[in-house]
Amino acid sequence: MPSDLQSQAGFVWAYRFDTAGRPSLIPRDVMPELHPPEGFVWLHVDLVHTRAQSWIGELDLPEAARETLLSREMHQRLDHSASLAWGVSHDLIREIADKSEDVGALRWIIGDDFVLTGRRDALHATRMTAEALNRGETVSSPSALLEQIIEYIIDDITNAVIRLLDETDSVEDDILVDRLHDGPQRVGVMRRTAVRLHRQLAGLHVLFRRFGETQSGRSMPDAVKGAAQRLLHRIDALHHDVQSVQERARLLQDEITALSATRTNRQLYVLALLTALFLPATFITGLFGINVKGLPWVESDFGAIFVALTCIGAALLTLILLRKQGVIGD
Repeated sequence: MPSDLQSQAGFVWAYRFDTAGRPSLIPRDVMPELHPPEGFVWLHVDLVHTRAQSWIGELDLPEAARETLLSREMHQRLDHSASLAWGVSHDLIREIADKSEDVGALRWIIGDDFVLTGRRDALHATRMTAEALNRGETVSSPSALLEQIIEYIIDDITNAVIRLLDETDSVEDDILVDRLHDGPQRVGVMRRTAVRLHRQLAGLHVLFRRFGETQSGRSMPDAVKGAAQRLLHRIDALHHDVQSVQERARLLQDEITALSATRTNRQLYVLALLTALFLPATFITGLFGINVKGLPWVESDFGAIFVALTCIGAALLTLILLRKQGVIGD
């Protein structure tokens, strides 16, 4: 177990930004401050840690902001006061090697000189942002840092949408050449993925549109409002793509259903045709199978041959009649 001061207090990492936006990690044996003397800070805490929860509970922040950070609610939300904004955003949970398909909650509070984020699972967007800062990328303000984190979330959704579009094209091509054997399963996976992305984007769309475009009776941080307006354009474009995939998936499912019905009808047609062709032969063999006197060819040495020829002739006659009626076709 790490024994440094920040780890004991539940801090995942802490960055200090100077007035030029250059980041530097605060030493692990130094307890970070929420309001630095100059520049701003990014404090990322583990909300499972009890000491981190106690530290957040003692901060001089609005009660609603602290409750949002400490709650277990998974719904995406966004709220603000005159100088602060806080909310919950969905992000992909990061496994040891790479990100997974499971969604976790990133909770955040942003002020004039700090960004405070918290999570209960390791998340992808915050890790990508930290790696970018470690490479020396500069960030001009807390709102720009939050915008960068949300952009990584949107990038993950974008990659998922691109993979979904490629899968939709592949399924569509296979359906057109009628070689799709696992169509319902693949379309089902597509629709479930599209629904998950739609819900995630719809939540972001509602939050940032309300925050960025709606005039509120309460004052709000202008920098965060500007970032929300910029992010809204990307979210709307992705939302449109996901809705397009959902519509295509429904059409593909209808196409698969129609192809399946056509295939079933064809099989039933062949089965009915065979039944009709062999029905006279079945009647004749059943007739000659009864043990009564008076049946023709009973005493004949060629009786079996005559019965077989009669069955074949009855089947041919049935076939001719079916073709003449147009049942079989030309």
